[in-house]
Amino acid sequence: MLQEIVGELSPADLKVLRVLDLMLNRYSYVPLEIIEKRSRLSPKQLMRVVARLTELKAIVKGGANNRGYRITYLGLDLLALYSLTHKGLVAYIGPLLGVGKESEVYSAKLSDGVDALIKFYRIGRISFQKVVRFRGYLVDKTDWLIRSKIAAEREFKALQMLHHYTSYVPKVYGWNRHAVVMARIEGIELYKCRELPEPDMLLKRILSVVREAYLKVGIVHGDLSEYNILVSRDLRTPYIIDWPQYLYRDDPAHFKILERDVNQLIKFFKRRYKVVLSLERALKYVKGEVDEV
Repeated sequence: MLQEIVGELSPADLKVLRVLDLMLNRYSYVPLEIIEKRSRLSPKQLMRVVARLTELKAIVKGGANNRGYRITYLGLDLLALYSLTHKGLVAYIGPLLGVGKESEVYSAKLSDGVDALIKFYRIGRISFQKVVRFRGYLVDKTDWLIRSKIAAEREFKALQMLHHYTSYVPKVYGWNRHAVVMARIEGIELYKCRELPEPDMLLKRILSVVREAYLKVGIVHGDLSEYNILVSRDLRTPYIIDWPQYLYRDDPAHFKILERDVNQLIKFFKRRYKVVLSLERALKYVKGEVDEV
């Protein structure tokens, strides 16, 4: 559906969507006169475009006494996908694969035929309190669309840096607005795995990612648990996902968060797979004080 709508967008449609996207920082609802001035469309043409985009639910009008409009998540999806396809990165977007608390994931193909995913952030599905707790970098932004764009940029940059040092994170290909294009991983969430052939080895590989992130990239995941670790079909290779809430190592709170991340992993592996590892030893490994766990 998204692919079809993008293909039907006119240059005037794109102008209006871009204006509304650009004005997110300044207006809750962009006044019609601002849209007209920025888009350089005639009043008659503008009203036709606004009516069409409203019917598509790509934009929404303010209240009865409000002549302004704002872009919706669908409108942002269309802009992101248009940019990704016209830059030659994405050739095709397929069906919806999954809906999470903060994102929607679609299958896709790159221009070279490689299977991929497009993750569209949807910050705002969880409570504001959880956003503050796990997405502290967003609390000074009041608009959910802006928050989603920031989250996507941070995820892309974190994964791009990490992929230089570990293969246990998804490879990323590109990013636009609130959308991240990444490799498709055939796997299942760790919390769904009742048994593992080598649980101690899997834990070591996960901790190696935490170590590389900390020592080489200088970041801490910030919300690491069995819910954002994928495991390959043979149950031997982990992939750590969902990185936008990372903290830098020079953040005063980083060690507390690092300790929480590592402790959650250790507790889960002990409870589920009977793997025993001390928190002290694991933290020493992650910080580079010892070479083995």
